[in-house]
Amino acid sequence: MNEFNSLLKKSDLKDFSNLFEESKMATLKQSSSLLTERKSLFNIKQVGSDLLISVGETVVIGEEKNMSMSLEPQIISTKSVDKFKQWIGRSNKYADNYPWKMPSKAWSTKKFIASSELSATEVSDIEKAGWIYLFNDANKVADYKNAIEQFRGTFEASLYNFRRIIIQPGGKLILKGNPAVLLIEEMKILGNGQFETRAICHASIGSLTKTEQAIFINN
Repeated sequence: MNEFNSLLKKSDLKDFSNLFEESKMATLKQSSSLLTERKSLFNIKQVGSDLLISVGETVVIGEEKNMSMSLEPQIISTKSVDKFKQWIGRSNKYADNYPWKMPSKAWSTKKFIASSELSATEVSDIEKAGWIYLFNDANKVADYKNAIEQFRGTFEASLYNFRRIIIQPGGKLILKGNPAVLLIEEMKILGNGQFETRAICHASIGSLTKTEQAIFINN
C-alpha cells in the first residue's frame, strides 16, 4: 500500500464519503446501464461472484487474514490522479461545500524526485490539494496535478465484482482496507442487516432491495 492510500485509510471519512446518506444515496439508485459503463471502464466481462451473509453472521472483506479466495479483490493501479479520481473520487460537477483546507499558495512548478526535497509546508500543501483534487472540484487545485502524481507515485484500489449480495437479518458485511471499487449487479439487505464501510468506496449497484430497518453505517 502506498503512502497516499495510507493517508486515505487513516482519514475521517464520515462527512464526505458516506455512501448511504445525503448526496451519496444516489449511488444506490444507479441503473444497470450505469453499472455496465463502470464495468466497461475496468474491462470486466466475467460474471461476478455471489455472497450470502447468513443470519447473525459477520463477514469482513478487505482484510487479508479474513479473505477467502472468492472475496479476494483485483488490485488496480494507475499513476494518473485523474484516472484515480474517476475510480474512487467524486466528479467535479458534484463538488460539495465541505470546508476543505486549501493549500497555502499555488504550486510553484517546482521539480523534485523525492519527498525529502520538499519542505513540511510543501508536503502539507500537496496532501491538501490531493484530497480536493479527488473529492471536490479538481479545478481548484489544477496547478498541483503534477506535484500530486510525483509525490504519491502509484495509486491503488481494490476492485470487487459481485453478481449478487444478500445480507440476511442480523448479518453484517464490513468493508475495510484500500480505497475500493464495488460493482454489484444485485444487492438485497433484509431486516436489520448491515453494510458497514470503513474505507473509501465507490459502489455501483444495478438494483438494491432493502426491507425496513436496514442499517447503513460509515465509520
